[in-house]
Amino acid sequence: MTIHNEAPVAVERGLSDPEIVDKWVSVARSLAPLVESEVARGTEDKLVTRKVVQAWKDAGLYRLLIPTRLGGEGLDSASYLTVAEEISRQDASAGWTFAIHTVGTLFPGLLLPESSYRLIIGDDADRIACGFAFGKVPGTARPVDGGYLVVSEPMPFGSGTQHVDRVASMLYLLDSNGEEVIGEDGKPVVVNSYIDPSNIEWLGNWDPAGLQGTGSGHYRVKEHVLEEKWLSVAPGERISDPVFGQGFLPLVHLHHSSVALGVAKRAIEEVAKSAKGRRRGEVAALDENGVFQSDFVRIDSLYQSARAFLLSAYQQIWQAALQGRVTEQHTARVQQADHYAHRVLRDIVSTASVWAGSDAIPRDNVFARLTRDTAVALNHLMLSPHQTANLAPVLLAEAQTGSSRTS
Repeated sequence: MTIHNEAPVAVERGLSDPEIVDKWVSVARSLAPLVESEVARGTEDKLVTRKVVQAWKDAGLYRLLIPTRLGGEGLDSASYLTVAEEISRQDASAGWTFAIHTVGTLFPGLLLPESSYRLIIGDDADRIACGFAFGKVPGTARPVDGGYLVVSEPMPFGSGTQHVDRVASMLYLLDSNGEEVIGEDGKPVVVNSYIDPSNIEWLGNWDPAGLQGTGSGHYRVKEHVLEEKWLSVAPGERISDPVFGQGFLPLVHLHHSSVALGVAKRAIEEVAKSAKGRRRGEVAALDENGVFQSDFVRIDSLYQSARAFLLSAYQQIWQAALQGRVTEQHTARVQQADHYAHRVLRDIVSTASVWAGSDAIPRDNVFARLTRDTAVALNHLMLSPHQTANLAPVLLAEAQTGSSRTS
């Protein structure tokens, strides 16, 4: 059993002003030269550079999703998505890291008391936290004087954790005798913890085909005593805000969605530039060829439809969170939109690469990088085809009753 708190009742906070959203997209876009200039170094180091992370922080981008009453900008999820998309357009590894930093920092707001969460984000609401949150539970937490004795074996997929202020880990809860605590469902109780980076060891074993700069290798929690306030068992009032009221899964997919949209948009931009006035065989100017034009319109339509679907799904779940009425249909639509975006992403990137011809051959070419990044992004557990099938019962039930509960 994993300890989760009930989603808090949301406070009144509507969709963000479009002018404010445009401002933040412009801020993100202004950092594109820096982000792109650091890609080679990030690829070599297998980690987005600290210079890029600091630039995001200095620009205020880490504050976007944090509620205004906690010192953040308070953007709604759909508005945030347009900003994060721009960063992923610049580089998929950068976008992946930024999204996991910003979205990951919301989870302790779901799990920890407000007092602990305020310590995580800091006075300027720009400190960050993230870490492994799925699969095999890697460690334990046993009550001792001063808190809990925690330790873990290596766990995978520590994307971006090397740059954060608190690192997440799931732990089995033990009693004072070192025995697993069993929940009412007959399963071991799992708690979420947030660890100071000084008590984390990174194994440095991330060597993937794509998303090379995300630093998503293994890490482990060193044995130490962790104060109770950093565990999800800590008593205290949790935060009430629609950003948390959306629930766990929609927040997870917010991270993935921004990467998919950014990569798709970059592929479309790059193939348009590559085709401009370019001869290919007997075709004098590729961008004037009818077959290319038809394919370009098709992949641009796929991108536009995926983007509209995602924005709509997140706007709907945000409005529902405002009223404290998020349903499984809202969650399923967000998941469905993200799965759709990733399915069309493969088509968009592969089509763009084919039309790029010899431009796509060099190892360090942008088309090659987009292809590698897409392949790795699609292999995430949350985007597996079996997860898509899991949505069918909810969506079928809605269709069979002839009524929508997501509007």
